Amino acid sequence: MKEIYSWVPWFRELAKKIEDGGEAYLIEKAKEVDWGNSRSLLEYGDENIDPFSFFYFLAQKNTAKQRELVYASVHEVFSISYTLPEPGREGVCNHPTPPSFAPVLFHNGKEFNHDLLWELFRQAVKSTKDKLAIQPENFNGALGISGVGVPKLTQCLSLINPESFIPIHDWPAQNETKKRIETEKWGAYRQALDDTKRKFPECHFYEVGQVYYQLSKKISLRQNFYQISTNVYDDGNDYWSDFEKNNWVYTGGPGSGLQWGNADGRKYPLTQPKPGDVILVRKGNKEGKAIGVVEKNDYAEPDGLNKNSKIHVLWINKSKNQLSGTTETRGFNKTEINSKTFNAFRNTDSYKPTFEFIKSWTKNPMENQHPLNQILFGPPGTGKTWNTVNHALAIIDDESLDNLKNKDRQEIKERFNELKKAGLIGMVTFHQNYSYEDFIEGIRPVLADRQQTIEDGGHEDKSDLEYQLSEGIFKEIVARAESDPEQNYVIIIDEINRGNIAKIFGELITLIEPSKRLGGDDEATVTLPYSKQKSFGVPKNLYIIGAMNTADRSIALLDTALRRRFEFIEMMPKPDLLNDGDMGELKRVNCQKLLEAMNQRICILHDREHQIGHTYLMDVNDMDSLAKAFKNRIIPLLQEYFYENWEKIDLVLNKNGFIQESVVDKSLFRSSDLVDTERRIYELLPANHGKWLDPDNYIKIYRTGTQPQREARND
Repeated sequence: MKEIYSWVPWFRELAKKIEDGGEAYLIEKAKEVDWGNSRSLLEYGDENIDPFSFFYFLAQKNTAKQRELVYASVHEVFSISYTLPEPGREGVCNHPTPPSFAPVLFHNGKEFNHDLLWELFRQAVKSTKDKLAIQPENFNGALGISGVGVPKLTQCLSLINPESFIPIHDWPAQNETKKRIETEKWGAYRQALDDTKRKFPECHFYEVGQVYYQLSKKISLRQNFYQISTNVYDDGNDYWSDFEKNNWVYTGGPGSGLQWGNADGRKYPLTQPKPGDVILVRKGNKEGKAIGVVEKNDYAEPDGLNKNSKIHVLWINKSKNQLSGTTETRGFNKTEINSKTFNAFRNTDSYKPTFEFIKSWTKNPMENQHPLNQILFGPPGTGKTWNTVNHALAIIDDESLDNLKNKDRQEIKERFNELKKAGLIGMVTFHQNYSYEDFIEGIRPVLADRQQTIEDGGHEDKSDLEYQLSEGIFKEIVARAESDPEQNYVIIIDEINRGNIAKIFGELITLIEPSKRLGGDDEATVTLPYSKQKSFGVPKNLYIIGAMNTADRSIALLDTALRRRFEFIEMMPKPDLLNDGDMGELKRVNCQKLLEAMNQRICILHDREHQIGHTYLMDVNDMDSLAKAFKNRIIPLLQEYFYENWEKIDLVLNKNGFIQESVVDKSLFRSSDLVDTERRIYELLPANHGKWLDPDNYIKIYRTGTQPQREARND
C-alpha cells in the first residue's frame, strides 16, 4: 500500500502558491494546465477562475487516466516541489473526491462573488488546527451560494488545508452534523471540528476523514481487539515513527523471522486480524502508543507471510500516555474484552473517547451498516431497483456492498431468487390504487362453490359470495421475521412515492420507526382493525428498502411522515461505468463525456433531479445501439422532462443536428395576418436518417466550440 496521505503536502503547497500568487497568478496558471477534454472551469472566462472552483474541479479529476494527465500538468505548471500524490490500491488518490457528475463551479454562471471566495480562501490557508482564521460571515456567505452545499464547501476547505478542516459528507456518522451546519452554519461547523479533536485525540483531520470514509463505505468496525508491543523491534531503531507515518503497525521488520515468530519460537497470529478489527499499540506493559482500525492485512493474503507484508491501519487515537494498569507481555496477540490490556487502555482517560466511538459504531453492527428503513432515490436509469437486490443480499448474508459489486451478476440474481423463494425477501410495487387492505390486511370477497339439493334428489352446483380476512405481504413477512429473530428479513417497495402512504401504512407508520420496533427503547404495538389482533408490532430484524424516482411528478406527494422515518440514499448517474471511447465500434464516441455533458446542461435548464441515468447507455457497444438508445429512450425522456419544449431539448443535445429547426411557411396561408411568422418549428430527424449513425453528431454533444473535425480512421 502506498503512503495514503502523500496528497496532503502536495495540496498544501499548491494552496500556498496560489495564495502567494493571487488572482492574476491563478488565472494565468489555470489556463496553462492541460485539463484534457474537460474545460468547464474555463467556460466563463477569467472571472470564473476562483480558488474554490479550481480545487473542486481538480479534485474531481481522480481516475487513473486523469491523474496521469491533469495532476502531472498541475505539478509542472505550479512548480510543486513535493512528489505527485501516489495512488492507493484502487489507482486513485485518497483525498476527498467529488462525484464526477457534481456541478463544479462555486457560482451559477451569472452571479460571481470572487471577493468573498478569495477572502475565505486566504483565511483557510492561514488557519491552523488550533487557531482558525475563518470569519463566520465569509463561511456563511459561501454556503449560501446557489449550488454550494455543506459537502462541497467542506470538501474544498479540507483540500486547501487538510490539517485544519474536515469534509462533512452524507455519511451515517455525519448526517446529523451536516443538518446542523445547514441550519446553524459556521457555528455548527466549528463545533464539529472541536468534537472531532475530542473524539480522535492527536489525529490529523485528514486521517479522520479517511476513517469516516472507510467505515461508511468500505469496512465494518468490529469489537475484535489485538494488541501489539513496539518492543518486538529490538535493534535500537525507532520503528514506531515509521508505523505512525506510514499507517501500518506490524511489518516484516529488520529480522528474518519477525513476520511469523521470533527467536524464542513464539508464533504471532499475524494472519488473523481482519478489516474492521481494532489494534491497541503499546510500548512495554505500561505505556500506550495508539489505537487503530485494520484497513487491510497483507499477511492474510496468499503468500502473505514475507518481509514486505504489513498490517495497514487507520489511526483513531494517537495519544501517548501511561496506562491505568499493566498489560499482557506478548509481542502480538488477540486480546479479549475485559482482558488486562483491554482494561488498561479502556480505563485510561485519553483513550476513553475512542472506546465510546467504537461502542457507538458496533453496538449493533447490522444496524450501523444497514439502516432499518432506507430509500434509494435518484433520476431515472441510475440503478435504484438494480441496487435494491444488492442491499437486500448485504443485509441477509451480512456481506459488504463492495464485495457484492465484484461478484458475478448472475450469481447475485440466483441468490436473490433463492432468498425470495424461501420467504426472506418480499417485493411489492406501490401504485395509486394500492391500499392498506393490500399491504397489511383486509376483508376480501371470494366465491365459494357449494352443492344445493334439488327436488328430484339431484344436486345443483352454485357459487356463493363470501368475505374472508386476507393478509397482505407486509403482515405475512412480519410474522415470519418475528418467529425467526436470529435471521434478517427484507421487504422491497418499488415506486414507494407513487402510493398514498397514509392510506397504505395506516397506524403502522409509527411502528416502523427503529425506536418503536419490538424490543426497542420505545416499543409500540397496535390492535389491527380487521383481525383484531392485539399487540401487533414490527420486529427489529425486518428491513424496509424503498426505491423512488426523483423525476417522477408525484414526488411532491411523498408523505412527510415517511420522509422522517427513512434514511435516503441518493443514486446519481455514474458516467465512469460507460464506454470511454476506447473500445469496439465506439472508438471515437466517449459515452462518459456524452452523458456528463447532457446532464450538466439539464442541471442548468431544469434541475439535478432530472438527469439521465447511466443505464440508458450501459448496453451501448456500437453505433446502431447508440442510435437506438437516443431515438427510443433518451430523446423521449427529454420530451417528458421539458414538456415538448424542443428548443431546450436541442440545447441539451448542443444543437447537434438531431432536431431540425425551421420557420413558418407563410405560403401555406392565403392570409398570414394572424400567423406568428417568427415561430420556430422543431422536428426530429426521421428514424432512418443517416445522421443517427454518424459519430460526429454524438461528439458534437460534448465538444463545445467549432464543429469537431473527423479523426483519422483505420479502415
